[in-house]
Amino acid sequence: MYTSIISMIESASVITLAVVFSLIVGDRLRGRFWANNIVFGVVFGLVGLLSMSSPVEVAPGVIVDARNVVTAMSAVIGGPLSAVITALCLIAVRWTIGGAGVIPGSVTISLVAATSVILVLWWKHRGQDRYRFSAALMLSAVVTACPVATVLYFSQIFDLSTSIEALMFSIPTNFFGVLLFSFLVIAEEQRRWALSAYADTQSQVRNLADNAPGVLFQLELVRENEIRFIYMSGGAQRYFRSSPDEIVANPNIVIDMLSQASRVQMEQSLHRSFDTQEAWFSEVKYRPSEGEERWLRVAAAKPRWDMKGRLIWDGSLFDITDDKRTQEMKNEFISTVSHELRTPLTSIRGSLGLISGGAAGELPAKASALVKIANSNAERLVRLINDILDIEKIESGHMPFHLKPQALFPLIKQSTDASRDYLPERKVELSLIDDAPDIRANVDADRLHQVLSNLLSNAIKHSPVNGKVSVALSRNGQRARIAVSDQGPGIPKTYRELVFEKFEQVDGSATKSVGGTGLGLSIVKAIVEKLDGEVSFETTVGVGTTFYVDLPEIVDSRTPIAGATETKIRGEGVAAETQARGKKILICEDEPDVAAVIVAMLRECDVESDVAPDIQTALARLSEGDYVAMTLDIRLAGESGIDLYQQIRMTPALKDLPIIVISAVVDEARKTLNGAALGVVDWLSKPIDIDRLRMAVTRARQGDFLRRPSVLHVEDDDDVVEIIAASLGDAVSFDFAKSVSGARKKLIDNHYDLIILDLELTDGSGVELLNEIPSDASVVIFSATEVDRDLADKVEAAMIKTKTSEIEIGTLVKALAEKRMNDRTCANEA
Repeated sequence: MYTSIISMIESASVITLAVVFSLIVGDRLRGRFWANNIVFGVVFGLVGLLSMSSPVEVAPGVIVDARNVVTAMSAVIGGPLSAVITALCLIAVRWTIGGAGVIPGSVTISLVAATSVILVLWWKHRGQDRYRFSAALMLSAVVTACPVATVLYFSQIFDLSTSIEALMFSIPTNFFGVLLFSFLVIAEEQRRWALSAYADTQSQVRNLADNAPGVLFQLELVRENEIRFIYMSGGAQRYFRSSPDEIVANPNIVIDMLSQASRVQMEQSLHRSFDTQEAWFSEVKYRPSEGEERWLRVAAAKPRWDMKGRLIWDGSLFDITDDKRTQEMKNEFISTVSHELRTPLTSIRGSLGLISGGAAGELPAKASALVKIANSNAERLVRLINDILDIEKIESGHMPFHLKPQALFPLIKQSTDASRDYLPERKVELSLIDDAPDIRANVDADRLHQVLSNLLSNAIKHSPVNGKVSVALSRNGQRARIAVSDQGPGIPKTYRELVFEKFEQVDGSATKSVGGTGLGLSIVKAIVEKLDGEVSFETTVGVGTTFYVDLPEIVDSRTPIAGATETKIRGEGVAAETQARGKKILICEDEPDVAAVIVAMLRECDVESDVAPDIQTALARLSEGDYVAMTLDIRLAGESGIDLYQQIRMTPALKDLPIIVISAVVDEARKTLNGAALGVVDWLSKPIDIDRLRMAVTRARQGDFLRRPSVLHVEDDDDVVEIIAASLGDAVSFDFAKSVSGARKKLIDNHYDLIILDLELTDGSGVELLNEIPSDASVVIFSATEVDRDLADKVEAAMIKTKTSEIEIGTLVKALAEKRMNDRTCANEA
């Protein structure tokens, strides 16, 4: 029994030879139908011959071996024709052996071959490309059933015991033999499939990498400053004109093409990534051999350890030269648009503003209406250009943001106060609510003002006449919330998703009547997101809309709160002493007792005086006498001292008369006169400080206020120069230069209290003059181009054409001159 089992195992084991053969030559024959079938048919025929050479003979002429397993595996590995060839070989061998079982044996071989071929063809018909475990079980069962069917069919030839003994050997041999070798075939097919899939994947990845727009790479940092490429895709040939293998062998091919600054920058990025284990990117310049300088954007993922224990970076590089050139062209275009559009618009708007303000005299009603229309549309065009340039700068990342912790309420109040004069004909009431005192956020004051100005102007123009707009500051969790609410028509549902899109406006007659660029809310959203905040809104049709700006709150009390920017006055000009025009001082005071006190005080200062109780008397005395100065009470009985002051300044003979304001409402007077208060020696509150009065009289006698502040305007556009000069009027001594060289000569030959500076001049940049301007002169930049914060910090103020009117420039210059004199007063008192 044991000998028979060993013989069956030996008979089946020879099939391993065919499996080994398939491992060796199978890949070469795959896809070649005839060669594959014939070769494997013959091979399995030979294997079957070896298998039948050590059979188990259960009765004379009746033998059992592994030939059925061989036939079945020939069909699986070789194919249908292979199974037929193998079957024919085995039948021939069986007939050669002879005996009683030759016919049943031949029938069994034929039956196994036929059923195996049918199963293989059926699997292929179903699209089953690979031999699977379920198919192996099915084939094992069919091959096992074939000899059983044959024995039953030829039962009259054999006795029962012979049949049972034959089946005892054939059933397990066929079933487990087919199953065992099927597992070997399945494992081999899976191995081949995995290798093929891996090769295909590698080929696909290689082709994708080699044909990608950029270059993929792997690199490692060998030593502190030595980079080595482990892999480089085929794009390297296009970029560096060297093959990937050459670059891997010699990384200096790439490194030497980088500029020195780019090389240092890339090394710093790598070291930083090494320390932080974070991804990195860098934009570097390189110059291919015999080529122009180009730009690369190099980026790599977080470093990782590979199987060899190396820390490597997987990354990519792209040529961004065209993007850089496009960006440069865009920047040049924006700069050109800024200058070529803003400069003439500055002149147009300034001229219309001055005419509307009466600088050219009183206009007829019809002419005044036309000028008002022109001025309104000029403002509209200015807003459109400013909005377009702003949104472009935000999107391109060229708008500067200078963030610092600041109290929000003062900034909101400034923006609200600045918006009170917007569309005054609508008579919209603005209210401000502070439900979060001292709440702070990390913001840029100028950009937050831009956000609030857009929201407030939007709310005002959509509000009904005599409507209300409220601005509320509150806390919303860990955020500061600014809410701007109006009583407008609300936003229809169809437009709510488009509110923050560029050039989108609600399509309705009510909104069309107020106009707008359609960019305001888009700018609001872009700026708020740059401030790490969110903007949202709630609206009810027919009731109104509320826009919310949520900004992260700063709770660290140690962070200093930024206050309002204070205008700087650098240096004090020393006025030349002049001969006093007279010895007396005129006292304009309607209270006899107060006038008597002032007379007595002036007498203590060895100064004679006359008293004028009203405006008419004061003007009469001024026209008749020669006074060194005048004291003025702002509130006269039934009259206004402000009116008297303005009449004096409009009288050529009196325009330089020093005036000492003595009033119980000094702050109100100072606010009313604002920048027009040139020539005011001092502001004295009642009751009067005699020492301060004596000092003011001394200064008036010295004639400090007879000299008008001198202003140099450096500007190459004649129209802008003329408009600025007109807005300043006779309050200053005005001079101008049209170029850098001309300004240099003016600065050498003359002394100026203030310089208004354009940055873009015909022969250079106005920035070149900053180091040549004396430290005691103030500088105001008035240009069509944006000014960065570092430059703005070096001057008194930086203003952009079209965003600041010429009238505002004039007011600023006058205010600076007034502050100069007030500071000088404080210094003398000290």
